[in-house]
Amino acid sequence: MAGIRDVAAYAGVGVGTVSRALNKTGYVSEETRKKIDEAVKALNYQPNELARNLYRNRSGIIGVIVPDLENPFFAKFMKYTEMELYRYGYRAVVCNTVEISNRVEEMIHLMEKNVLDGLIVGVDPPDEKILKRLKKPVVSMDRNWGEKVPVITSDSKKGGRLIAERIIESGCRNILMIEGRTYIRQPFEERSKGVKQILREHGISVISAEVEWNVLSYEYYAQMVEKYLDLFDDVDAVYVGDLLAVACMAVAEKRGIQIPEELKIIGYDGLDIGKFVNPPLTTVKQNIPQMAKCCVDTIMHLLDGDTEIEMKQVCDVELIKGGTM
Repeated sequence: MAGIRDVAAYAGVGVGTVSRALNKTGYVSEETRKKIDEAVKALNYQPNELARNLYRNRSGIIGVIVPDLENPFFAKFMKYTEMELYRYGYRAVVCNTVEISNRVEEMIHLMEKNVLDGLIVGVDPPDEKILKRLKKPVVSMDRNWGEKVPVITSDSKKGGRLIAERIIESGCRNILMIEGRTYIRQPFEERSKGVKQILREHGISVISAEVEWNVLSYEYYAQMVEKYLDLFDDVDAVYVGDLLAVACMAVAEKRGIQIPEELKIIGYDGLDIGKFVNPPLTTVKQNIPQMAKCCVDTIMHLLDGDTEIEMKQVCDVELIKGGTM
């Protein structure tokens, strides 16, 4: 098996030059870098990741925190995040916070002990006292963790407009909108505000209802849909997240309500489950792979000391026309 000295001899440079090029720890001319890259490929050189990480004072591991890994949105986000981290030679330690209140603090503690090089988070932040302990890179997916933490989000303004326009086109006049309850201001709230504003400008009634943000089970969603359809039985359309939309379709079928003739439904997220219900779900799709890539690219830039970081990065959304609206 080839070692770093073999690479240096093949490229005709010193061992220190090879080390600087591979670890990105100093200047190496473009011409020399190309020679080293050719030598690495020709010799099939595999760097000792443990040694490299020790040299860079890194563990090679990023923590990823999401609310619930059973939820299809976060499962898909985790899949692409892990793939992107692997592309950079990093591994992921994953946890969900459902039913466990101190997971975020535990992961921050692992950063302090140098077990983790950074965090990608898709959950609400801990209290200010814990946030002040952050010394390593943190990137947030759709959550506000303060002005020093970059946030990757979807285009909520466009998403809200697409939803409102589709509802207006459908001719609906009385909308039930079920949202996750939030306790601090979050980037995605711009979407629901936009939907309400546009619909009310067109004289369309909007009824707002809430579910707990951190209870993501199908059973809970079905119970809440039952409750709100009993309370607001005169609605002609429902706007909810995709999982709630599927629960709504099941409840409507049980009650003999025809979709879309008697009740129209529009979702948000663009999860695969929406393709397999009948009729297929009309929804606004978030670009989850792109969001995962942006989170990983950003934390890698932070680890490399890049100070020119966009603190808010917005990923595009698109309307997927199904048969529910």
